[in-house]
Amino acid sequence: MSMFDLKGNTSSSNIWNYSDNTRQDYLECIEGTVVEISNPQARDFNTKKPAFWDDGNPKRNLCVCLRGRSGQELSWIFAPKSKAAEACLVALDPQGTRDQVSIEELLGKFVRIQTQAGAYNGRNPRPWWVTILGDGEANMVRGLKDLTTQPANAMPGMPAPQPAPVQQQTPPPMPQQQVPTQTPMQQAQQQAAAAMGFQAPPQVNAAPVNAYENDPTGGYYSEDIPW
Repeated sequence: MSMFDLKGNTSSSNIWNYSDNTRQDYLECIEGTVVEISNPQARDFNTKKPAFWDDGNPKRNLCVCLRGRSGQELSWIFAPKSKAAEACLVALDPQGTRDQVSIEELLGKFVRIQTQAGAYNGRNPRPWWVTILGDGEANMVRGLKDLTTQPANAMPGMPAPQPAPVQQQTPPPMPQQQVPTQTPMQQAQQQAAAAMGFQAPPQVNAAPVNAYENDPTGGYYSEDIPW
């Protein structure tokens, strides 16, 4: 059974910030064409170093890359056995009647992925909703990228390589007429969302950031909570 199989017999893109609502790139809902699916090496949840199984093989995550209407791409990274993977399965097999389902079937589809703010942990996992809205930009699809044929990021005990800095695009200026009830952070989030072609989160009071999801390096999330 391939790790890309969600059910059945046994990228250099920006990482979607769905958790830290203090940053202007925070989004709770994104829409776009699934242009690439890969299986990058997972990182240890506490140390953030590349994770390995006891036999020395690297642990793997799933990475779904969405291309928004403006051409901006965001990557959604999660564990194969997680609520996020379950949401993908429900989108592809809503009745639960199919014998085999592969996440590869999302390639080329225009999808909406949603979550919501909250404090999450092992007993209260983050919710996910995946909706297939139709066919996307088929000519932009790069396909399935199996990274298991590439060398692991680092062997156990060796420091993990530092990720290359992500160049942030300057969002266009806001129109002169602004909603008076918006906070500066909400305005910045809407600017960033418009620049990327994705949807800004609803205007709600900022919920406390979950300590379990904070990235101690101060960067984007490298993986989802492993539950």
